[in-house]
Amino acid sequence: MVRRALLRLAALLWLLMPLLAGATTAIIYQPQLRDRDVAQAQWPTLFAQLRGQGFDTLVVQWTEYGDAFGDPQAHAWLLQRVREARASGLRVVLGLNSDPAFFQRQQVPTAALGDYLHTLLRRNDAVARQWVDELGAEAIAGWYLPIEIDDKRWRDPDARKPLQAYLALERQQLDRIAQRPVYVSSFFAGNMTPLRYAELLEDIQRSGVRVWVQDGAGTARLGAGERKLYLDAASQCAASHASGVVFEIFHQIGGDQAFSASSLNAAEASATLTQRAPCDGDSVFFELRYLPEMEGVMKR
Repeated sequence: MVRRALLRLAALLWLLMPLLAGATTAIIYQPQLRDRDVAQAQWPTLFAQLRGQGFDTLVVQWTEYGDAFGDPQAHAWLLQRVREARASGLRVVLGLNSDPAFFQRQQVPTAALGDYLHTLLRRNDAVARQWVDELGAEAIAGWYLPIEIDDKRWRDPDARKPLQAYLALERQQLDRIAQRPVYVSSFFAGNMTPLRYAELLEDIQRSGVRVWVQDGAGTARLGAGERKLYLDAASQCAASHASGVVFEIFHQIGGDQAFSASSLNAAEASATLTQRAPCDGDSVFFELRYLPEMEGVMKR
């Protein structure tokens, strides 16, 4: 009887490991169809290098981007990459469906926001179930919602109500499929005061979804001093407004409508990669293709 109880406890702890794990050091991978040009034999080596560098988690930003990766061939390609990442010892936080028109569609009147967000909910349900069926729940360390919550559209408390409701429903829905932490990211561009932005993050976290704050270094919308004000307000250890920081390892060289960026030089990259989130938060780096060793391997 004691042995059976211990076995049940061990099984429970195994299922809860992703929930009990401490802060992670993660790299985001934003799948692009052009990545299929990388020789398949290179991917296991690439993931092993990441593990050797100290990354413990791969965040796959999305598993569908509009129609991309929705067809059987592209889906099978991405599924194999995730399996190889797992085989290398990396935990995988799995992104769901990304709507390429999200930033335009989020501008609908607040009264219509709920309907739009429910379309994301339905699509994510189907995507999550498919990946659990194929990978097994034990292979998924967390879920990532590939929307980005900005400080302009969501500065209105009335608009935040349908957003909070949506995030809470996503968490409940994903808990029924595979109970894992659920993450989302947010960025600031000076459209709210640092204090009000911290309150926005707190509202997000009340939904049960964990928020990572983009540090804004790569996009450079704000100066270093301004960014520090926001990051300090977002990272109060006593209140824990954010669950981690996304450190940007690129320089944006194009506008937001047609994003284009270059890698940091070797010294800048080395300094950025040593940064860690305060308050034992997750340290997340964006993005895989901008790592120095990816020069000449992955197209940017």
